[in-house]
Amino acid sequence: MKNTTMTKTRQQTRTTENTNVGIDTVSKNSIAVMGGVSALIGIWSMACFVGAMAASGGPLGMASSWFHAISGM
Repeated sequence: MKNTTMTKTRQQTRTTENTNVGIDTVSKNSIAVMGGVSALIGIWSMACFVGAMAASGGPLGMASSWFHAISGM
């Protein structure tokens, strides 16, 4: 009688894909776009504020014009 041993080998391979790189890129770009848009809005509001002061004759003139516009006098 012969003793023989039979062995079986099983290999498992797992692969994962990392998709966070694309999401990080989109997040960084959207933050940059939002920062740029808010900077443009800030510059525009300051330009409007300076224009209003120039049209009304300075800060005191603008304050009195604003008061007259709000109170209706």
